[in-house]
Amino acid sequence: MTLVRAELVKARGTRSMWALAGLAVLFSVAWAVVDVLVFLRSGGTVENAYGMAQQGYLFSLLLGIVLTAGEYRHQTITWTLLVTPRRGEVVRARFAACAVLGLAIGIAGVVVTAPVTAVLLAATGRTVFTPAVPGVLTGSALSVALWCVFGGALGMLAKNQTVAVIGAFVWFLYGDGLLVAFVPSVGRWTPTGASRAVVGWDRGGREVAGDLLPGWAGVLLLLGYAAVAGFAARAISVRRDVT
Repeated sequence: MTLVRAELVKARGTRSMWALAGLAVLFSVAWAVVDVLVFLRSGGTVENAYGMAQQGYLFSLLLGIVLTAGEYRHQTITWTLLVTPRRGEVVRARFAACAVLGLAIGIAGVVVTAPVTAVLLAATGRTVFTPAVPGVLTGSALSVALWCVFGGALGMLAKNQTVAVIGAFVWFLYGDGLLVAFVPSVGRWTPTGASRAVVGWDRGGREVAGDLLPGWAGVLLLLGYAAVAGFAARAISVRRDVT
């Protein structure tokens, strides 16, 4: 627990953490506004509008990368391991810290985005609440948390922060879309597809490439991606030369 607290204190002292957290929340709010004012007119649903609370997950992913790869970039990893030579414990503490920070960002996104969405829905004369909304908001916060853990694993795998960040951007801007365009049936199995399933993106019929998984399966798939990357990161980290 002491290691996790130390990781959280270290993260809290970095400007990049606050910047990425703020961008995640702002991005979610912006998408909620666009969804209510534009997409609902073309067949979108109330649940989809509230699901925009998880649209900051890219910044949560980047935060995880920065938190774990940053120590290699700034050469502070050696001091960390001198204080705590058991690398496995350091890796677990970092994953726990990523989960806590990601969940905090996810909750912040929900707390800020949900009222904005409700006000816009009411102002435009639409239904403000449905029984599915609480599940969508819960899934949004959970999705953002899992993306931060996934990013933490990628940061440890890549070691080079710049490479990991660029790789994440390339995948989100081009890789995921191209893969689904050429092989639509794969869409439900990608990390992005899993994230959409968690918040019930297709609930109400918005057209997406391929049928999405049930929400619980989306959670398990995201956990699976994070777990596989995490185990690989741990295996590499405990053997990596940091001198």
